[in-house]
Amino acid sequence: MATTQADFKLAKTKALQILEANMIVKPPVIAAELAEAEGVEVLCMTFNPDYMEIAGFIDTDRKAIVVNAAENSARQNFTIAHELGHYLLKHYESSEYTVLLRNSNAMKKTPMEQEANCFAANLLVPSMFLREYINNFPFITDLQLARLFGVSVDVIRFRRLYS
Repeated sequence: MATTQADFKLAKTKALQILEANMIVKPPVIAAELAEAEGVEVLCMTFNPDYMEIAGFIDTDRKAIVVNAAENSARQNFTIAHELGHYLLKHYESSEYTVLLRNSNAMKKTPMEQEANCFAANLLVPSMFLREYINNFPFITDLQLARLFGVSVDVIRFRRLYS
């Protein structure tokens, strides 16, 4: 199931389908609620000190996303969305699937990770929502948008570039 190139169109389409199916029409998008709607339990846990570098992962046996309780709420929201992307795109079926690390610079930029990030970004900050706020509030800052969407400033900057 290894892919040589990320399928961003599939990841974006899947994210928008989830938003539509759940009648989400404005931010913030709460990834845990959408995961639960997809039948995936979300568990916020305190990790053993040896595993504190992990942000989250999918527990396929429990059909659950496990997220690190040490993360702030915006990071947890992104982690849940990222792992939900892995789940819905069936990445967990591949031997290449790995846990999400807290330090994104330490992560390998595999096609699967890129797809899961694309899914999460489009789920949490859909371009139509972002455009609406930027058009209606032209002086809105990245920090204000991040708070509105429940994501980090980095996610907003990324979405501004690629929306």
